[in-house]
Formats: sequence, structure tokens, C-alpha cells
Amino acid sequence: MSRVQAVLLGCVAVVAVAGCAKPTTGSPVAVSLTSTTSAGKVDQGSVTWMNRFCGMAKLLVTAGDTAQAPITSSDPAVIKRQFVETTGRLTGVLDAVLSDLRALRPAPAPEIDPVLGELIDNLSEARDAIATAKSDVEASEPITVDVLTAAVDRLSTAMRGFNSALKTMKALELPEELKDAGASARNCSDSAPAPTTTR
Repeated sequence: MSRVQAVLLGCVAVVAVAGCAKPTTGSPVAVSLTSTTSAGKVDQGSVTWMNRFCGMAKLLVTAGDTAQAPITSSDPAVIKRQFVETTGRLTGVLDAVLSDLRALRPAPAPEIDPVLGELIDNLSEARDAIATAKSDVEASEPITVDVLTAAVDRLSTAMRGFNSALKTMKALELPEELKDAGASARNCSDSAPAPTTTR
């Protein structure tokens, strides 16, 4: 197997992981959103905050679905085009997630702010790595082994950061007042679809 073929196969594997990611079933955060208070006593500001929080979380866990089908071609030109399209979609979804995360601070419960900050840092790093990989591949004409290798490495690093963010979300414990508010927030319903990435 030539070096070019090996790098192309590595690119196929990495982008396939991004393209095949499936939505996580159930609640996007590891908490029960069963209300313990009457609807009239729920703070509407907290409901609004939870609606945005759950929308952001659903968008995050379904981000992989914005990527196209896995790359199966060994043609460098096709791989370049599909790599650019896939990373462009992932960048767009992370831009939407980060916009919502930044709008969520300050949180109604101050103890949530450090977690939001960690998510913003990790996802910003992942987003920038993906965007750089996209730009480098897009600018290479024709695509070279060195550029593709560096882009695949960047994308692999970004995917690790993305997965860490998912784990942070799943482990997050919300205070009771926000769980109560979540019971009245449309996006916190299992039946509510994930928001679109169009802002």
C-alpha cells in the first residue's frame, strides 16, 4: 500500500466516525426533569434558560447527523470535496452550540457557570481545529499527503474534545429549581426535535 493510499484510508476512517455519529437516546443531560412544584410557581426566566439549555444539548448530541455519509472513495479529489463538506457542517453546528452556550451565562444557578465555561473552552478548541483542517484541505490544490495527514490529525483531536464535551453534558447535575423549570420547557421534552443550526 502506498503512502497516499494509507493516508486516504485514514481520512476515510476519521470522517466516517464523524459522519456515522448517531443521536444519543433519552435526555441530553443526566438528570430527571420531573417537576416537584406547581406550574404557577416555576420561574419563567428559568424556564427560558432551560429551554435554550436543552435545545443546545440536543443540538450537541445530534451534531454527527449534520455530517454527510461516510467517505468511501479512494479518489483524492472526491475525498477532498467530501472532507471539506463534512468539516464545514460540523463547524456550523458547533458555531450554533457555542452561540447558545455563551448566551446561557450567567446561569440562574451559579454553580453551573464553571461547567458552561469548560464546555465553551473544549468545544471552541474542537471547532477551531475542525475549521483549520477544513481550510488547509480546501486551500491545497491538488491535495497533498502532508496536508491531508495534518488535517486528519486535527480532526481526530477535535473529535476527542467533542466526545469529552458530550461526557461532561451527560454527567451534569442540575439543581432542583432548574429541573422543575425544565419540566415546563418545550426543548426539554423527549418529543421535541433538535433545533436547527440556522440562526
